Amino acid sequence: MKVISFIEQSSVIRHILKHLDLWEDPRPPPESLEMVCEPNVDYVPWQDYVSEIEVG
Repeated sequence: MKVISFIEQSSVIRHILKHLDLWEDPRPPPESLEMVCEPNVDYVPWQDYVSEIEVG
């Protein structure tokens, strides 16, 4: 498939999208949510239980 042109006029884009029932009026962005980060009490740091190999 090949692109042969681009639609750049906003009125034409709006008309096409309204015809396809895909146009929605712009609305303000949703309010931001406060993120809460709590430590995981079940977390255990990784430990190396393999004894060191002696080279020699």
